[in-house]
This record gives sequence, structure tokens and C-alpha cells, in this order.
Amino acid sequence: HNSRVWVDFPSLQLCWALYDLPATVHDRLSLLDLSQCTHRPTSEGQHAGAFFVDVYGQASGVDTSADGQGAPRGLRSESGAVFRPPGRPGRGAQAQHRDSARKVLVNTSQPPPSLTVVGAAGNDALREFAEALVSLLASRDSEGRRGLEFIQKRLFQYLWMHSGTSFNEEQLYEAQAVLAFNLEPRQGVAYLRGKLGKGTDAEVGEWLAQMSTLKGGLDPTMLGTYFSRRDTLEVFKSFVRCLDFRNSDLVAALRLLFDTFKPGGEGQVITRILEMFAEAYFVQWVSHKDVISPRTAYSNPESVEQVAVSLIMLNTGLHVAPKKNAGKRITGAIMTAEEYIQNTRRVVGPEQVPEEALRAWYEAVKQAEISVEPLPRAAFSKLPVQPDIEGWLVAVERPQVQHRYWAVLALQRLYLFSDSNEVEPADAIDLKDAKVVAVHDDRACKERFLHDLHSAKTMCMCFAPKGRADLPDADMRAFEVTIQATKGPA
Repeated sequence: HNSRVWVDFPSLQLCWALYDLPATVHDRLSLLDLSQCTHRPTSEGQHAGAFFVDVYGQASGVDTSADGQGAPRGLRSESGAVFRPPGRPGRGAQAQHRDSARKVLVNTSQPPPSLTVVGAAGNDALREFAEALVSLLASRDSEGRRGLEFIQKRLFQYLWMHSGTSFNEEQLYEAQAVLAFNLEPRQGVAYLRGKLGKGTDAEVGEWLAQMSTLKGGLDPTMLGTYFSRRDTLEVFKSFVRCLDFRNSDLVAALRLLFDTFKPGGEGQVITRILEMFAEAYFVQWVSHKDVISPRTAYSNPESVEQVAVSLIMLNTGLHVAPKKNAGKRITGAIMTAEEYIQNTRRVVGPEQVPEEALRAWYEAVKQAEISVEPLPRAAFSKLPVQPDIEGWLVAVERPQVQHRYWAVLALQRLYLFSDSNEVEPADAIDLKDAKVVAVHDDRACKERFLHDLHSAKTMCMCFAPKGRADLPDADMRAFEVTIQATKGPA
């Protein structure tokens, strides 16, 4: 059973829970009561190849272990399964019994750890989590509990201040535009036009090229999806003209092109893209043809396009098709250099592209694929975006049904991510036309919340987690989001 382990600064606790569930009161350790944290890889026995993180309390004695792997954001870590020893009644989401887990904790000369997290030895995120926890405890021991309490009291103030001071206004708008584009390209472009004043297709294309090649951050797959639409032709023309093809032969230029974005759709999309690429490449080639090797003598952009198409077909035959048909019986041999030259000669003569150039390109493509296939999308946490604020929220649907989410407030939206997917949000609440009310400040809202909390009626409430079903002071910590169009809680 996959689980999550994290440090909850608002409560100054180390917490753990099964995926998407909040930590119960029994699945928490106070940071003030922890004595030490150790971590080590193992190379022997049944746990060879594992990485252990042991957390000890001032009086360790709770036999709890979690088997899993780390997560990448701050003091957060994923874990795979949580066990309790036989004979101890299970409490909370982690009531799982495994004799094998107990063997990790007994027969040692020192008291057993209060919590053990086990993951793969190559799990860098789990190692970084352990190192961060060790540093945190060292800081607590040297500075006293006041340091932790200072963070606790000013955590959210720090997050808001950090968000406001780390970027200037233009940088903040750029980061928000990147975030919006990587989630939904059309919304990102709309934000770009509205906030950054990129009103023309040429300006949008120039900005996309700059972010793709110089500043980074745009998802190549989402950019390819955007350029696959016919209504983005003018934007793409501007985009491809801004790419620097100087001193690049045709294969190198194609690699640069498809490193910035991964086209989606059918073959006609690739053909349309290569047509506009050929026009942009030909203009730059004319000015630098004397320094580009191998030497060529293109007569017009159409010649460049024909050769580019032949190279993409070669790339498909050598790399893409074999991967797609792995394990299947395929008729016909892989294209040879002679066959490639013969096919290309049907569209362009040796006076424009000598045989030496074709042979050199054949070998270059054979040795290294021109990557045109869509890539796995980047995790939200890897995007170069500064959220307004982020942290754990618990959605209460009814007394015994609750879900924990990593919530990110950015671009006037509240994105809710489950533990199992850091790329696609489980839900996104648009706050542009929403009303947010603190439950304790609104009598009607408080009545709705308490009614929902103790009835079968379903409603979503979010607040700082403090255990499932046992929610002391919930009405003081909860807030309600109402979408104005529906007049109902989101």
C-alpha cells in the first residue's frame, strides 16, 4: 500500500498516511519529541538494495515501519506500505500487519525506531528528505524549540512574502504564463496576451521561442500539441524564425527544432511543420552556407523541405517504427544508405545535395535518433513556477470520507494533486468567479459545514489536516469555496 510521509510545520509534526488520506492522531510524531534521524543503504540480506530511514523518538517504542520511496517537494516523502506488529490493534489508515516488517525492528541492541521508511537505494528524493530532516533536528538542538516555533507562527506569512519578493511583476507574469501554458496552452496564450501585452501572433511566437530555447520551462509535448492546431500557423511561423539555425546542417537543425517541441497528430501535421521550418532554415542557410558542413547548394525552400521530409522518413524507419513494433514480426529490412540516397534522389539532385552529404546524414541519424515522439509530461513540482502558496489540504466529503491533497494556488486557480499523480491535478477550482469564506466568520456557512460534517450530505471543505473523522476546531480552520455561477460549494 503506497503511503506518504511528510513534515507538517503548522503542527510541528512528522506525519504519515496511506495515499490521499490525512494522517490520524495516531500517525504523527512531534518534531519536539524526536531524538534523531538516521539513514543508510543496505547491500545484504532480504533488504539488499533498499534505503532505510529510521526516526527515533525521545522514548522510541512504537513499532511502525513504512516501506516506500521519496517525493520531490521539500520535506515530503512518498512511502510504499505501512505495517504494525501482530497483536497491536490497528489504528488509523496504517493498520497493516506483517511479520516481515517486525523483523526490521527487533533483535537490535538499541530501542527500535518510532518510524522506519524503506525505499529503493537509488531513490534520491528519499535520501534528500532524510538529510533535510537530519538538518532540521540539528537546527532544533542547536537553537532550541524557539526556531521551530518561529517557523510555525510565520510559515504562511513567509510563503506569501517569498512569493511577492522573489519575482518582479514581469517575471511573475511570465512564470504564471508558463504554468498556464503547460496545463492548457490556449489559456496560457490568453494570459500571455492579457498580462504581458503580447497582442500579435508574432509576439506570442517570439516569446514561446525565447522560453523554449533560452529560459526553459515550456513543456515540449504541450507546445507540440499547441502547434498541431491549424489556427496557430502564424504563431509557429514567428516561433521557428526565432530559432537559431546558423552554422547548423539540416540534421542538426531538425534536432534543434524537435528538441523545443514534440509534434502531435498525424503525418500531415509534420508535413505542415516541415514546410514552415524549411522557409526559416533556408533564409539563415543563405547567409551562412559557406561555413556549414557538409556543403549543400539548395535552390529554394522547397528543396530543403524535400530533404527534411526524407530525413524524417529515414528516422522513422531506423528508430520510431522498430520501437512501436517491438516484439512483432516485421517484413522488410532496415533501409540502407544506398536505398536512402536512391529515394532522396527522386526529389533533389546531386547539384543541390551531394552524395557525401546524404551519406553523412544517414550515419548521423542512424547513430542518434531525431526525437519527434511526445515526452512524458513534467511533474507540476518541476515547473519553473512560483505558486502564490501551496500546502496540504483535506477535503471532507462526509464524516468518514476524507481526501488529502497537495494544493497549489496559482493563476487564480486552486490545483489539487493526489499522491499518485504529480502531473495532472485531480481537480482544479477556478477562483476568478468564486467566493471564499472562512467558516467561523459566516454563520450560514458554519451551519452548512457542521450539518455536512455530521450528516450524509456530500460537500467539499478544505482545511489544515488534523486527522480523519476526529476534527477538533474544524470550524475554526475550514473554509468554503463557492462558485458564483452555481451558487454552491465547489
